[in-house]
Formats: sequence, structure tokens, C-alpha cells
Amino acid sequence: MKFIKLIIISIIILFLLITCAGLLFPPNVTVMRSVNINAPEDSVYCMLSNMNNWQRWLFDSERSPKILSQNSKGLNAQAQVGKSKITITQVTDSSIESVWETGKIHNQICDFVLGKNVQSPGIQVTWYFRQHLRWYPWERIGAVLNEKILGPSMDSSFARLKREMEQ
Repeated sequence: MKFIKLIIISIIILFLLITCAGLLFPPNVTVMRSVNINAPEDSVYCMLSNMNNWQRWLFDSERSPKILSQNSKGLNAQAQVGKSKITITQVTDSSIESVWETGKIHNQICDFVLGKNVQSPGIQVTWYFRQHLRWYPWERIGAVLNEKILGPSMDSSFARLKREMEQ
């Protein structure tokens, strides 16, 4: 009986230690990439804002995105890319915000921001993926891997976008 009690107490203490360690990690995670593209701003904006163009540059889109709404660009446009359902939630002259929903993890906010680069000609495009995490230690500790998972995909997508736009 003492052995079972010791095992239960050890499991509870281990869970509390892991939970406390998880709380040391931030509740919000952002992965960011940026690239300069020597092309007109309106052409770059069109490539980013129209989901029909995404297969030409976006990772995980060997097939065309499946458009789920009546329109493929602008506010409330929706598409399925891989396992993610994407909805454009906010549009301005220089930015596009979308929500990427995947069944198993929390929604991620994806932003594309366009701006002039003062150091070189062309347009600077900055791409953000943001995710808000709950208190669960496995979410917070696992979010550290977001940079390792999303970063290379974002880099290859930007390389494809730059090649596509500068032809």
C-alpha cells in the first residue's frame, strides 16, 4: 500500500513540476520571416491576397487551394490548404490577416505586412504566424518547436514567392 501511495504522490509532484516549468514559457508564440521583393507593390499584394495564387508559392500547396467561399480574395474569403482551413479576417492597403484552423491545435493568426524598404529598392514583405496557448505544459513546451517546424516552410515559400515575382 505504501508503494502505491508513493507512486501516486510522485506522479502528482512530477505533474506539478512540469506544469510550473510550462508556465515559464510565454503564452503567445510568434514566428516571423521577412523578404525583399523587387516587384510592384500591387502585384505582390495581389499574389498574397488572392488564394487562387497561393499554389504558385505557398508551402503545402502542390494542389490548388480548395476555395470554400464565393470569393478567393478579400474579407471572409475561405480556402482549404492541406489540413488547414484558412479565413481572411482583416484586409488593409498594406496587410492581410487570416486565421488558420487545424483540428488538433489552436488557431494560428497569419499576417502578411507589406512596406517600403528604405535600404534597398522593392517591397518588404513580413510574414507572421501567431498562436495563443493555454496553460497546458505540453502546449507551451511544444510551442518551442513552432520555429523549427514553420520557419523552414516559410523560408521556402518566400523563396518561391520572390522567384515568382521577380521573373
